[in-house]
Amino acid sequence: MNPMRYQGKPRLGTVLELLRVTDSVSSKLSDVSIPFIVIHGSADVVTDPAVSRELYQVAKSEDKSIKIYEGMMHSLLFGETDENVAIVRGDILKWLNDRCSFESIQEC
Repeated sequence: MNPMRYQGKPRLGTVLELLRVTDSVSSKLSDVSIPFIVIHGSADVVTDPAVSRELYQVAKSEDKSIKIYEGMMHSLLFGETDENVAIVRGDILKWLNDRCSFESIQEC
């Protein structure tokens, strides 16, 4: 189990706000049109990986990527083994490097 995972009981106000925000975000997934990468652990018990898959499927962005990390949990950069953190960090950096170049920065 991820040692950084909250173990206490959620407060009612927190639960209600999470439900409200979830409904709001879900209704706007198809509006996403900017480039993005979704990273998610398949063993995440905080946020359902299905929501990440839904974002990837319905977003109208033409430049989108999704990485579901088998067996990893919610906190991909802080609650995983050093080896797993390096894999996730490497994938993020590769995604950014594939879209950014020194030449494009000079043009701005």
